[in-house]
Amino acid sequence: MKNLIIWSLGLLFGSCTSALEIEITNPSAIARNHETVEIDWNDIARLKGVTPENVIVADSKGEQVPSQVIYRGEQTPQALIFQVDAEPSGTVHFSIVKGEREAYPSQVFGRKVPERYDDYAWENNRVAYRLYGPALETSPEKLITPGIDVWVKCSEKLVIDEWYAKGDYHHNYGDGMDCYKVGVTLGSGASVPFVGGKFHFMDHNYTTAETLDNGPIRTTVRLTYGPFAVDSCKVSLTKIISLDANRRFNRMDNIYEGDFAEMPVAAGFVRHDVKELTCGEGWIGMVEPASDSADPVRDGDIFLGVILPGAELLPDTLGHAVAIKDVTPGEVLTYYAGSGWSQGGVEDMEAWTRDIAETAAAATEPLQVSVR
Repeated sequence: MKNLIIWSLGLLFGSCTSALEIEITNPSAIARNHETVEIDWNDIARLKGVTPENVIVADSKGEQVPSQVIYRGEQTPQALIFQVDAEPSGTVHFSIVKGEREAYPSQVFGRKVPERYDDYAWENNRVAYRLYGPALETSPEKLITPGIDVWVKCSEKLVIDEWYAKGDYHHNYGDGMDCYKVGVTLGSGASVPFVGGKFHFMDHNYTTAETLDNGPIRTTVRLTYGPFAVDSCKVSLTKIISLDANRRFNRMDNIYEGDFAEMPVAAGFVRHDVKELTCGEGWIGMVEPASDSADPVRDGDIFLGVILPGAELLPDTLGHAVAIKDVTPGEVLTYYAGSGWSQGGVEDMEAWTRDIAETAAAATEPLQVSVR
């Protein structure tokens, strides 16, 4: 028994270390830029005395890299994230140690907007989006829609609070605008059941919205939608949306619950005046003029995309371009939806297709991470 105790203590103290060495390999033939790496906090906890306040990430030159402790709405840390660049088939190295964390300017933000009918808005240094809340249902607009709105940006600054305070975000004052039309559609990236050849929209806007994490690298919100009818079945939805810095695509985790064995779900975007649309394996990309604009030529083109590996693609159905996949109750349907702007860093459809391809590679060929 004494030997067993000594051996156990050796394991306990031997598991503590002063630094963790991180090796990250890109298994794909596509360069990965500003891709987020996530390290489970159980691995981080191997650092003796580590806390969310003193954990830092250093690159191969010993320089500190911005990082974020992820909570996912919990009281205790769940993971540590940071962003890396990796050449095709390349490998990069980082260290995780204790130290004084620098002040990292936040590149993401999200919040509920009670002053504008309970919108939920979120953004990063490239794009901005919003969803519609319960107060909008009884407003003069009386709009009920699952659709996601696009706010185009040509500035890396965070603009949500400023634009709402100004109350005039349909005009471009030099940093972007809202020139995208949603209506009762999927907008840019929502999902709904697709049963009997038709979309089954929710009876109400979101019921609850809880910000789970909020910068400096990732903002995440969990939204719930109350039960609504899909033929004779009542279905509810939990939607978790994450947006990372330097990315144009949101990660969408949608969980449908209800008394069904299996149900097809459509994720995608509404078609307006389509200029060009192209499909790849598990993805659809499109470009169209600004759809909510008195002068679309002046306000430029909006690029849209959805990525759902293994899905059936319907690029032109019921006025939408969608990816269809069956789900079971409680199953997490993960897809990616994003947007770009011709005046905000996306030059043409070729550039947009590259962005989609890089995001699809991250989903299907994730970076390989080794922690030592």
